[in-house]
Amino acid sequence: MAFNYISLNFFFISLLLFAHCGFSQNTQVNDSLYKTHTYNFSIINGDNLFTMQQTNTNYVSVNRILSRLINKTPSKVDKFLQFGISFLGVSITHEEGHRSILTDLEIGSVSQPFSILKGVAYVKGVTDQTLIDLRNNNLDDYIRLHTAGLESDYALLTRTETLLAFEEDNFKDLGIDYITRKASLIGYYLTNLIPSLFSEIEEEENELERDIVGHDIYGAIKNLYRPNEAFYRYTNYKDLSIEEKKFTKKIGWLSLLNLANPMLVGINNFRINENLKANGGIGYTMAPFGGFMDENIWLMIKSKHKLHLYFRQFHNREKLFFGTGLKLFNHSLYRDKIILNSEFHIWNQPEDMNFRASKSDSGVGGAIDVGYRVLNNNNNASSFYLNLGLSHKSEGFLPEYASLNKRTMLKLGFSLGW
Repeated sequence: MAFNYISLNFFFISLLLFAHCGFSQNTQVNDSLYKTHTYNFSIINGDNLFTMQQTNTNYVSVNRILSRLINKTPSKVDKFLQFGISFLGVSITHEEGHRSILTDLEIGSVSQPFSILKGVAYVKGVTDQTLIDLRNNNLDDYIRLHTAGLESDYALLTRTETLLAFEEDNFKDLGIDYITRKASLIGYYLTNLIPSLFSEIEEEENELERDIVGHDIYGAIKNLYRPNEAFYRYTNYKDLSIEEKKFTKKIGWLSLLNLANPMLVGINNFRINENLKANGGIGYTMAPFGGFMDENIWLMIKSKHKLHLYFRQFHNREKLFFGTGLKLFNHSLYRDKIILNSEFHIWNQPEDMNFRASKSDSGVGGAIDVGYRVLNNNNNASSFYLNLGLSHKSEGFLPEYASLNKRTMLKLGFSLGW
Protein backbone atom coordinates (compact mmCIF):
# COMPACT_ATOMS: atom_id res chain seq x y z
CA MET A 1 0.00 0.00 0.00
CA ALA A 2 1.48 3.32 -0.97
CA PHE A 3 -0.01 5.69 1.62
CA ASN A 4 -2.93 7.85 2.57
CA TYR A 5 -2.19 10.74 0.24
CA ILE A 6 -3.86 13.62 2.05
CA SER A 7 -3.18 12.91 5.72
CA LEU A 8 0.35 11.58 5.31
CA ASN A 9 2.19 13.37 2.52
CA PHE A 10 0.64 16.67 1.54
CA PHE A 11 2.10 18.75 4.36
CA PHE A 12 5.58 17.29 4.08
CA ILE A 13 5.63 17.58 0.29
CA SER A 14 4.44 21.20 0.51
CA LEU A 15 7.18 21.99 3.02
CA LEU A 16 9.95 20.61 0.80
CA LEU A 17 8.47 22.20 -2.32
CA PHE A 18 8.50 25.54 -0.51
CA ALA A 19 12.16 25.02 0.28
CA HIS A 20 12.74 24.06 -3.36
CA CYS A 21 11.14 27.28 -4.62
CA GLY A 22 13.21 29.32 -2.17
CA PHE A 23 16.57 27.73 -2.89
CA SER A 24 16.39 26.43 -6.46
CA GLN A 25 17.83 29.68 -7.75
CA ASN A 26 21.12 28.73 -6.07
CA THR A 27 21.85 26.00 -8.57
CA GLN A 28 25.38 26.31 -9.91
CA VAL A 29 24.57 24.87 -13.32
CA ASN A 30 23.26 27.06 -16.12
CA ASP A 31 20.22 25.58 -17.88
CA SER A 32 21.61 26.76 -21.21
CA LEU A 33 24.30 24.08 -20.92
CA TYR A 34 21.71 21.39 -21.60
CA LYS A 35 21.46 21.40 -25.38
CA THR A 36 20.76 17.72 -25.88
CA HIS A 37 19.13 15.32 -23.44
CA THR A 38 19.26 11.55 -23.71
CA TYR A 39 16.08 9.66 -22.80
CA ASN A 40 16.38 5.91 -22.24
CA PHE A 41 13.56 3.40 -22.72
CA SER A 42 13.56 -0.29 -21.85
CA ILE A 43 11.74 -2.83 -24.03
CA ILE A 44 13.13 -6.10 -22.65
CA ASN A 45 14.70 -6.64 -19.24
CA GLY A 46 14.83 -10.37 -18.67
CA ASP A 47 11.91 -12.75 -19.12
CA ASN A 48 9.08 -10.77 -17.54
CA LEU A 49 7.23 -7.54 -18.23
CA PHE A 50 7.47 -5.21 -16.47
CA THR A 51 10.38 -5.39 -14.03
CA MET A 52 11.04 -2.71 -11.43
CA GLN A 53 14.14 -1.62 -13.32
CA GLN A 54 12.22 -1.40 -16.59
CA THR A 55 9.33 0.59 -15.11
CA ASN A 56 11.71 3.02 -13.41
CA THR A 57 13.77 3.55 -16.56
CA ASN A 58 10.70 4.35 -18.63
CA TYR A 59 9.07 6.52 -15.97
CA VAL A 60 12.12 8.74 -15.58
CA SER A 61 12.31 9.38 -19.32
CA VAL A 62 8.57 10.04 -19.74
CA ASN A 63 8.53 12.41 -16.78
CA ARG A 64 11.59 14.27 -18.06
CA ILE A 65 10.02 14.73 -21.50
CA LEU A 66 6.69 15.94 -20.07
CA SER A 67 8.41 18.37 -17.71
CA ARG A 68 10.57 19.71 -20.54
CA LEU A 69 7.51 20.27 -22.73
CA ILE A 70 5.63 21.98 -19.87
CA ASN A 71 8.54 24.31 -19.14
CA LYS A 72 9.08 25.09 -22.82
CA THR A 73 6.18 27.55 -22.74
CA PRO A 74 6.24 29.20 -19.30
CA SER A 75 2.91 29.77 -17.55
CA LYS A 76 1.54 30.22 -14.05
CA VAL A 77 0.46 26.58 -13.82
CA ASP A 78 3.80 24.99 -14.76
CA LYS A 79 4.68 23.87 -11.25
CA PHE A 80 1.15 22.64 -10.53
CA LEU A 81 1.18 20.49 -13.67
CA GLN A 82 4.59 19.04 -12.84
CA PHE A 83 3.53 18.38 -9.26
CA GLY A 84 0.34 16.65 -10.42
CA ILE A 85 2.26 14.38 -12.81
CA SER A 86 4.83 13.56 -10.15
CA PHE A 87 2.25 12.94 -7.43
CA LEU A 88 0.48 10.39 -9.62
CA GLY A 89 3.81 9.02 -10.81
CA VAL A 90 4.94 8.25 -7.26
CA SER A 91 1.82 6.16 -6.73
CA ILE A 92 2.22 4.27 -10.00
CA THR A 93 5.90 3.40 -9.61
CA HIS A 94 5.56 2.57 -5.90
CA GLU A 95 2.82 0.03 -6.60
CA GLU A 96 4.65 -1.28 -9.65
CA GLY A 97 7.57 -1.98 -7.33
CA HIS A 98 5.33 -4.28 -5.27
CA ARG A 99 3.72 -5.82 -8.34
CA SER A 100 7.04 -6.56 -10.03
CA ILE A 101 8.06 -8.90 -7.22
CA LEU A 102 4.86 -10.93 -7.64
CA THR A 103 5.39 -11.07 -11.42
CA ASP A 104 8.94 -12.36 -10.98
CA LEU A 105 7.54 -15.06 -8.70
CA GLU A 106 4.91 -15.89 -11.36
CA ILE A 107 2.05 -14.76 -9.14
CA GLY A 108 -0.68 -12.83 -10.93
CA SER A 109 -1.91 -9.55 -9.42
CA VAL A 110 -3.61 -6.27 -10.28
CA SER A 111 -2.04 -2.87 -9.63
CA GLN A 112 -4.54 -0.20 -8.57
CA PRO A 113 -2.47 2.93 -7.99
CA PHE A 114 -5.48 5.27 -7.77
CA SER A 115 -8.38 5.14 -5.34
CA ILE A 116 -9.78 8.62 -4.94
CA LEU A 117 -12.44 7.75 -2.37
CA LYS A 118 -10.15 5.72 -0.09
CA GLY A 119 -7.02 7.80 -0.66
CA VAL A 120 -4.84 4.70 -0.90
CA ALA A 121 -3.10 2.68 -3.58
CA TYR A 122 -3.31 -1.10 -3.80
CA VAL A 123 -1.87 -4.15 -5.46
CA LYS A 124 -4.64 -6.72 -5.15
CA GLY A 125 -6.08 -9.90 -6.68
CA VAL A 126 -3.97 -12.31 -4.59
CA THR A 127 -5.50 -14.90 -2.27
CA ASP A 128 -4.54 -15.30 1.37
CA GLN A 129 -3.37 -18.85 0.76
CA THR A 130 -0.96 -17.72 -1.97
CA LEU A 131 0.59 -15.22 0.43
CA ILE A 132 0.69 -17.76 3.26
CA ASP A 133 2.53 -20.23 1.04
CA LEU A 134 5.00 -17.51 0.01
CA ARG A 135 5.66 -16.53 3.61
CA ASN A 136 6.10 -20.11 4.78
CA ASN A 137 8.31 -21.23 1.90
CA ASN A 138 10.11 -18.07 0.79
CA LEU A 139 10.27 -15.52 3.60
CA ASP A 140 12.93 -13.35 1.87
CA ASP A 141 10.70 -12.62 -1.11
CA TYR A 142 7.67 -12.21 1.15
CA ILE A 143 9.45 -9.49 3.13
CA ARG A 144 10.67 -7.88 -0.09
CA LEU A 145 7.07 -7.84 -1.27
CA HIS A 146 6.49 -5.36 1.56
CA THR A 147 9.61 -3.23 1.03
CA ALA A 148 9.72 -3.18 -2.80
CA GLY A 149 7.61 -0.02 -3.14
CA LEU A 150 10.02 1.94 -0.97
CA GLU A 151 12.94 0.29 -2.78
CA SER A 152 11.55 1.57 -6.08
CA ASP A 153 11.09 5.09 -4.67
CA TYR A 154 14.66 5.09 -3.42
CA ALA A 155 16.10 3.79 -6.69
CA LEU A 156 14.25 6.48 -8.67
CA LEU A 157 15.67 9.17 -6.40
CA THR A 158 19.19 7.85 -7.04
CA ARG A 159 18.53 7.89 -10.80
CA THR A 160 17.44 11.53 -10.62
CA GLU A 161 20.41 12.50 -8.47
CA THR A 162 22.73 10.89 -11.00
CA LEU A 163 21.18 12.85 -13.88
CA LEU A 164 21.52 16.11 -11.95
CA ALA A 165 25.07 15.49 -10.71
CA PHE A 166 26.27 14.68 -14.23
CA GLU A 167 24.40 17.61 -15.81
CA GLU A 168 22.39 15.26 -17.99
CA ASP A 169 19.31 17.31 -17.16
CA ASN A 170 18.46 20.43 -15.19
CA PHE A 171 16.82 21.09 -11.85
CA LYS A 172 14.07 23.11 -13.48
CA ASP A 173 12.73 19.98 -15.18
CA LEU A 174 13.58 17.39 -12.52
CA GLY A 175 13.30 19.35 -9.27
CA ILE A 176 9.61 19.01 -8.54
CA ASP A 177 9.51 15.27 -9.22
CA TYR A 178 12.64 14.86 -7.10
CA ILE A 179 11.23 16.83 -4.17
CA THR A 180 7.84 15.12 -4.40
CA ARG A 181 9.34 11.63 -4.35
CA LYS A 182 11.85 12.47 -1.63
CA ALA A 183 9.02 13.83 0.53
CA SER A 184 6.88 10.77 -0.12
CA LEU A 185 9.67 8.38 0.84
CA ILE A 186 10.54 10.21 4.05
CA GLY A 187 6.86 10.85 4.80
CA TYR A 188 6.14 7.13 4.74
CA TYR A 189 9.02 6.43 7.12
CA LEU A 190 7.81 9.22 9.42
CA THR A 191 4.82 7.05 10.29
CA ASN A 192 7.36 5.09 12.36
CA LEU A 193 8.09 8.17 14.47
CA ILE A 194 4.56 9.61 14.42
CA PRO A 195 2.16 6.65 14.07
CA SER A 196 -0.87 8.96 14.08
CA LEU A 197 0.12 10.05 10.56
CA PHE A 198 -1.21 6.74 9.28
CA SER A 199 -4.78 5.86 10.14
CA GLU A 200 -5.55 2.27 11.10
CA ILE A 201 -6.87 0.08 8.29
CA GLU A 202 -9.17 -2.92 8.29
CA GLU A 203 -9.08 -5.80 5.85
CA GLU A 204 -11.81 -5.91 3.20
CA GLU A 205 -14.23 -8.83 3.38
CA ASN A 206 -13.29 -10.05 -0.11
CA GLU A 207 -9.68 -11.24 0.08
CA LEU A 208 -9.13 -10.43 -3.61
CA GLU A 209 -9.94 -6.77 -2.89
CA ARG A 210 -7.31 -6.53 -0.15
CA ASP A 211 -3.95 -4.92 -0.64
CA ILE A 212 -1.20 -7.53 -0.67
CA VAL A 213 0.66 -6.17 2.38
CA GLY A 214 -1.10 -3.19 4.00
CA HIS A 215 1.37 -0.82 5.71
CA ASP A 216 4.69 -1.67 4.06
CA ILE A 217 6.94 -1.05 7.06
CA TYR A 218 4.81 -2.40 9.90
CA GLY A 219 4.02 -5.54 7.90
CA ALA A 220 7.67 -6.14 7.02
CA ILE A 221 8.87 -5.70 10.59
CA LYS A 222 6.13 -7.85 12.11
CA ASN A 223 7.02 -10.69 9.73
CA LEU A 224 10.76 -10.27 10.26
CA TYR A 225 10.28 -10.76 13.98
CA ARG A 226 7.31 -13.17 13.95
CA PRO A 227 7.07 -15.02 10.63
CA ASN A 228 5.24 -17.96 12.20
CA GLU A 229 2.36 -16.00 13.74
CA ALA A 230 -1.22 -16.43 12.54
CA PHE A 231 -1.48 -14.83 9.10
CA TYR A 232 -3.08 -11.45 8.46
CA ARG A 233 -2.22 -8.74 5.93
CA TYR A 234 -2.82 -5.36 7.55
CA THR A 235 -0.46 -4.74 10.45
CA ASN A 236 -1.21 -1.57 12.41
CA TYR A 237 1.16 0.11 14.85
CA LYS A 238 -0.76 -1.23 17.84
CA ASP A 239 -0.17 -4.79 16.59
CA LEU A 240 3.60 -4.47 17.01
CA SER A 241 5.47 -5.67 20.09
CA ILE A 242 7.60 -3.32 22.17
CA GLU A 243 10.77 -4.63 20.51
CA GLU A 244 9.26 -4.22 17.05
CA LYS A 245 8.21 -0.66 17.82
CA LYS A 246 11.78 0.14 18.84
CA PHE A 247 12.98 -1.20 15.50
CA THR A 248 10.43 0.95 13.62
CA LYS A 249 11.75 4.02 15.48
CA LYS A 250 15.30 3.12 14.49
CA ILE A 251 14.32 2.89 10.84
CA GLY A 252 12.33 6.12 11.09
CA TRP A 253 15.35 8.05 12.33
CA LEU A 254 17.63 6.45 9.73
CA SER A 255 15.25 7.56 6.96
CA LEU A 256 16.06 11.19 7.75
CA LEU A 257 19.49 10.56 6.25
CA ASN A 258 17.74 10.96 2.90
CA LEU A 259 17.71 14.69 3.58
CA ALA A 260 21.51 14.82 3.44
CA ASN A 261 21.92 15.87 -0.18
CA PRO A 262 22.77 19.33 -1.60
CA MET A 263 20.43 18.69 -4.53
CA LEU A 264 17.47 19.32 -2.23
CA VAL A 265 18.40 23.01 -2.38
CA GLY A 266 19.16 22.99 -6.10
CA ILE A 267 22.92 22.40 -6.03
CA ASN A 268 23.65 19.89 -8.78
CA ASN A 269 27.38 19.63 -8.15
CA PHE A 270 30.45 21.49 -6.92
CA ARG A 271 33.35 22.59 -9.11
CA ILE A 272 36.51 21.21 -7.50
CA ASN A 273 38.85 22.45 -10.22
CA GLU A 274 38.72 23.13 -13.96
CA ASN A 275 38.63 19.39 -14.73
CA LEU A 276 36.51 18.00 -11.90
CA LYS A 277 32.97 18.47 -10.62
CA ALA A 278 31.60 16.39 -7.76
CA ASN A 279 28.67 15.91 -5.45
CA GLY A 280 27.68 13.52 -2.70
CA GLY A 281 24.71 12.43 -0.64
CA ILE A 282 23.44 9.87 1.85
CA GLY A 283 20.38 7.65 1.56
CA TYR A 284 18.52 4.93 3.45
CA THR A 285 15.73 2.46 2.81
CA MET A 286 14.62 -1.05 3.79
CA ALA A 287 15.82 -4.41 2.45
CA PRO A 288 14.38 -7.94 2.73
CA PHE A 289 16.51 -8.62 5.84
CA GLY A 290 16.40 -5.14 7.41
CA GLY A 291 17.76 -2.10 5.56
CA PHE A 292 20.77 -0.36 4.07
CA MET A 293 22.47 3.03 4.01
CA ASP A 294 24.40 4.48 1.06
CA GLU A 295 27.09 7.12 0.80
CA ASN A 296 26.99 8.26 -2.84
CA ILE A 297 29.77 10.12 -4.63
CA TRP A 298 29.36 11.47 -8.15
CA LEU A 299 32.50 12.49 -10.08
CA MET A 300 32.50 14.22 -13.48
CA ILE A 301 35.96 14.48 -15.00
CA LYS A 302 36.45 16.89 -17.92
CA SER A 303 32.68 16.76 -18.51
CA LYS A 304 33.19 13.37 -20.18
CA HIS A 305 34.02 10.67 -17.63
CA LYS A 306 31.05 10.30 -15.29
CA LEU A 307 31.51 7.96 -12.34
CA HIS A 308 29.04 7.09 -9.58
CA LEU A 309 30.70 5.45 -6.58
CA TYR A 310 28.81 4.27 -3.52
CA PHE A 311 29.62 2.66 -0.20
CA ARG A 312 26.80 0.63 1.36
CA GLN A 313 26.12 -0.64 4.87
CA PHE A 314 23.47 -3.35 5.12
CA HIS A 315 21.93 -4.18 8.47
CA ASN A 316 19.67 -6.82 9.89
CA ARG A 317 18.45 -6.94 13.48
CA GLU A 318 21.79 -5.99 15.05
CA LYS A 319 24.73 -6.56 12.68
CA LEU A 320 26.27 -4.44 9.89
CA PHE A 321 27.47 -5.84 6.55
CA PHE A 322 29.31 -3.90 3.86
CA GLY A 323 29.17 -3.45 0.10
CA THR A 324 30.28 -1.06 -2.61
CA GLY A 325 29.79 -0.38 -6.29
CA LEU A 326 30.92 1.72 -9.23
CA LYS A 327 28.96 2.85 -12.28
CA LEU A 328 30.15 4.41 -15.53
CA PHE A 329 27.42 6.65 -16.90
CA ASN A 330 26.70 7.60 -20.55
CA HIS A 331 30.30 7.35 -21.72
CA SER A 332 30.59 8.45 -25.36
CA LEU A 333 32.84 6.63 -27.82
CA TYR A 334 33.68 7.14 -31.49
CA ARG A 335 32.31 10.69 -31.78
CA ASP A 336 29.10 9.85 -29.94
CA LYS A 337 28.43 6.88 -32.19
CA ILE A 338 28.38 4.62 -29.13
CA ILE A 339 27.15 5.26 -25.61
CA LEU A 340 28.42 2.91 -22.89
CA ASN A 341 26.91 2.34 -19.46
CA SER A 342 28.35 -0.21 -17.06
CA GLU A 343 28.23 -1.06 -13.36
CA PHE A 344 29.83 -3.40 -10.87
CA HIS A 345 28.64 -4.30 -7.36
CA ILE A 346 30.10 -6.38 -4.55
CA TRP A 347 28.58 -7.08 -1.15
CA ASN A 348 28.43 -9.00 2.07
CA GLN A 349 24.90 -9.57 3.35
CA PRO A 350 23.37 -11.57 6.22
CA GLU A 351 23.75 -15.30 5.68
CA ASP A 352 20.69 -16.60 3.80
CA MET A 353 19.35 -13.02 4.03
CA ASN A 354 18.33 -13.85 7.59
CA PHE A 355 17.16 -11.10 9.92
CA ARG A 356 18.99 -12.66 12.89
CA ALA A 357 22.16 -13.92 11.15
CA SER A 358 25.58 -12.89 12.44
CA LYS A 359 27.53 -14.50 9.60
CA SER A 360 27.56 -13.20 6.03
CA ASP A 361 27.32 -14.34 2.43
CA SER A 362 29.22 -12.49 -0.31
CA GLY A 363 27.92 -11.67 -3.76
CA VAL A 364 28.64 -9.76 -6.93
CA GLY A 365 26.60 -8.17 -9.68
CA GLY A 366 27.17 -6.16 -12.78
CA ALA A 367 25.77 -4.93 -16.06
CA ILE A 368 26.91 -3.52 -19.37
CA ASP A 369 24.73 -1.63 -21.82
CA VAL A 370 25.87 -0.45 -25.24
CA GLY A 371 23.89 2.07 -27.27
CA TYR A 372 24.64 2.36 -31.01
CA ARG A 373 23.49 5.43 -32.91
CA VAL A 374 21.50 4.43 -35.95
CA LEU A 375 19.87 7.76 -36.80
CA ASN A 376 20.73 11.42 -36.37
CA ASN A 377 19.91 14.57 -38.26
CA ASN A 378 22.46 16.78 -39.95
CA ASN A 379 23.07 19.21 -37.10
CA ASN A 380 23.13 16.45 -34.41
CA ALA A 381 20.24 18.09 -32.57
CA SER A 382 18.46 14.75 -32.30
CA SER A 383 19.49 11.11 -32.55
CA PHE A 384 18.24 7.58 -32.04
CA TYR A 385 20.22 4.77 -30.37
CA LEU A 386 19.53 1.05 -30.15
CA ASN A 387 20.60 -0.34 -26.78
CA LEU A 388 21.71 -3.89 -26.05
CA GLY A 389 22.82 -5.01 -22.62
CA LEU A 390 23.49 -7.89 -20.28
CA SER A 391 23.26 -8.04 -16.49
CA HIS A 392 24.22 -10.71 -13.99
CA LYS A 393 24.04 -11.08 -10.24
CA SER A 394 24.77 -13.84 -7.79
CA GLU A 395 22.33 -14.79 -5.06
CA GLY A 396 21.51 -11.83 -2.85
CA PHE A 397 19.72 -8.50 -2.75
CA LEU A 398 20.56 -5.78 -5.26
CA PRO A 399 18.17 -2.81 -5.48
CA GLU A 400 15.96 -2.73 -8.59
CA TYR A 401 17.06 -6.23 -9.66
CA ALA A 402 13.96 -8.40 -9.86
CA SER A 403 15.16 -11.60 -8.25
CA LEU A 404 16.98 -12.46 -5.04
CA ASN A 405 18.32 -15.56 -6.79
CA LYS A 406 21.25 -15.85 -9.16
CA ARG A 407 20.10 -14.35 -12.44
CA THR A 408 21.45 -13.38 -15.88
CA MET A 409 19.26 -11.11 -18.00
CA LEU A 410 19.31 -9.78 -21.54
CA LYS A 411 18.38 -6.13 -21.94
CA LEU A 412 17.05 -4.40 -25.05
CA GLY A 413 15.89 -0.83 -25.49
CA PHE A 414 16.45 2.46 -27.24
CA SER A 415 17.49 6.02 -26.47
CA LEU A 416 16.39 9.33 -27.89
CA GLY A 417 18.80 12.24 -28.07
CA TRP A 418 16.84 15.48 -28.23
